[in-house]
Amino acid sequence: MNDAATIKKLSGYDLSGYSLKGSDLSGAQLAQAKLRGANLAGADLSGADLSEADLSGADLSGAHLYQTKLAGARLTGANLSHSDCTSADFRDAKMGGAKLLTAKLPESDLRNAELNAADFSGCDLSAADFRGAKLSGALFYKANLNRANFEGAKLFGAKLHDVNLRNAILRGADISAARFRGADLRDADMVNIKGFNADLSHANLRQTNFECADMRAASLSGAQMQNVVFDGANLSNSRLSRANLSHASLEQSNLWASRVSGSVFTQANFKATNLMATGLNKKFTLSEFPDIEFSDETRWDDARYKRVSVSTAHTQSIQSAAAKRSFFSRIFNRN
Repeated sequence: MNDAATIKKLSGYDLSGYSLKGSDLSGAQLAQAKLRGANLAGADLSGADLSEADLSGADLSGAHLYQTKLAGARLTGANLSHSDCTSADFRDAKMGGAKLLTAKLPESDLRNAELNAADFSGCDLSAADFRGAKLSGALFYKANLNRANFEGAKLFGAKLHDVNLRNAILRGADISAARFRGADLRDADMVNIKGFNADLSHANLRQTNFECADMRAASLSGAQMQNVVFDGANLSNSRLSRANLSHASLEQSNLWASRVSGSVFTQANFKATNLMATGLNKKFTLSEFPDIEFSDETRWDDARYKRVSVSTAHTQSIQSAAAKRSFFSRIFNRN
């Protein structure tokens, strides 16, 4: 069984628990093989076919997985830390709880993969394809996600502190309760995202497009949002304190009951924007920011709509939405 040439042709065989550490398995045909708990640390699996293989709990740390086929593979709890997975195919793979610390995954294909609670901290995921992936509770601390595609992905409760998401695509993704503190999201596509209770405080959101996004109860405090687009977005009950929204477009957006103290709105677009219960009455706002754009449809705050008078119905709707996610929040919504 130690003959490398023989091992390379063992598609469907049971190699669970075997030590293949440092083996040359490049181009191996191991589709549907059982490798549960196998030791493949430092192995060369570049170009190998491990489609639908069972690698649950396997040690692939430091392995070479360049252009390796892992579509439909089971990698639950596997260790791929420090591995090179450049252009690897992980489509539909089961990778819940997998460890990929500082792994190289540029241009890797992770479409529709199950990656809940996986740890991608420090990874190079530039131009990686996460479309439709399940990433609830996943960790991405300081990962490079430049130009990554998360369209339609589920990122509920994921932690993406200090990540690089420049030019990334998150169109239609669910980032509810996710944490993006200090993240770089410049020029990202966040159109139609679901961001209830998301934390983007102190993030760099310059030129980011949040058109029609649902950002209710989200935290954007201290964020840099020059030239950001929030047209048609729902920001009700959000936290925008000390944020820089210079040249931002908030046309037809809903900021009802949002906290905006200390924020900068120089040359912002408030056409048809709902500013009720924000403290931004017309006289005060124009005295502070005389160059803002507004229209007859802009709804300004007045004495009848202070934050202390936010309707009971609205408050209950926010609490109801939070209650629906309470179970998952206890698991993922930790600082």
